[in-house]
Amino acid sequence: MKKTIISFIIVIVLIFSYFLFEPLFTYTSGWSQFPDTESLQPVHTHEKAKQKKADSILKIIHSRLKVPAVSIAVGQEGKIVWANTIGYQNIDDKILANLDTKFRIGSTSKAITSLGIGVLLKEKKLNLDSKVKDFVPYASQHLSRLTLTQLASHTSGIRNYGTCFCFPVWEYYNNDEYTNVKESVSIFNDDNLLFDPGSDFSYSSYNYTLISAMIEGASKLKFPDFMKQKVFTAINTTNIIAETSDFVENTSIFYEISGTKYKEVYDVNNSNKWAGGGFLATPTDLVKIGNAFLNHQLFDSQITKTLTTPVQLNDGQINKQNYAIGWRNHTSEIFEDGRNITVWHHGGIANGSISLLALFPEYNLSISMLANKNGSSTDLFENVYKIAEVFLDTNNLKE
Repeated sequence: MKKTIISFIIVIVLIFSYFLFEPLFTYTSGWSQFPDTESLQPVHTHEKAKQKKADSILKIIHSRLKVPAVSIAVGQEGKIVWANTIGYQNIDDKILANLDTKFRIGSTSKAITSLGIGVLLKEKKLNLDSKVKDFVPYASQHLSRLTLTQLASHTSGIRNYGTCFCFPVWEYYNNDEYTNVKESVSIFNDDNLLFDPGSDFSYSSYNYTLISAMIEGASKLKFPDFMKQKVFTAINTTNIIAETSDFVENTSIFYEISGTKYKEVYDVNNSNKWAGGGFLATPTDLVKIGNAFLNHQLFDSQITKTLTTPVQLNDGQINKQNYAIGWRNHTSEIFEDGRNITVWHHGGIANGSISLLALFPEYNLSISMLANKNGSSTDLFENVYKIAEVFLDTNNLKE
């Protein structure tokens, strides 16, 4: 009898442990041989010199990154001037990606949300010194005193993803459906801040979860509805969607790649972080976001400057990532030809996807690159710059 009880307890503990650490347990199984993709070609063939050159670079990028699919779009002077994709949206069913294939964009969502902030700044429903307490009645006392600037620049002291007594134990791998922003804020609402607001920098997507609550309070609309009505519809973007468990047509399968093997990633639900990491999008629609931002379609140049000016800490120093309001702002010699070029950008990682949106304001150029595998968005910068060179005439290509 005693042995039976012990065996029962062991079984219960093992089952409990499996669900608690499910992403870890499932990682070791389900791997398949990654297909030969060298024969794949971009879905579109262009004839003009610049676009044709970009097509050839895309094929090289696909091979270099070893991804199932990579999709890129370029906007210049407010127009889409090139877009193409190569590879598999779904490896098992041999479905090729196309220009309407949607990817997770991870933290690039923060740059998208910044346009919503800009709209509310224009309408004077928010300002940079707006406090959480004036728009989010359910925020805890220590969150209530935070300002929009502190949240948007990651200088608030709010923690990032951690562990929890939940299934699975890691918040990053959340697979519960959150039906509203209030539920999402409850994840960190009662946790202590890491430091005095404004005194330091600590990157956290939960800052943007709280911003989405402020946006709801200021606009009187649910966050996804506000973004759709005030941003996406206003600039004719049709494929940017707040991710839930609902099926979304023409969405990529998301993959883990290890050497010559692949598998689908652990199933997650990003409804707890829409504003900071929960949008699905195509590169073309992200470039429309970039074009709108550069060409002041939603608000004037002064608000654009406000959103792209790196935020100072309380001691007057610029925060360590040159982070502004949803954008990082850097100037460097990215082409090694003596030119210092300003880039406003945001990258993102989401389970099974990497993304980058980069704007070159001096050239009115927007580029977005998305791929459907786990990795780092830093892997995309060099490749985006190769595409940018083509459209900045650095190779002296003529139409």
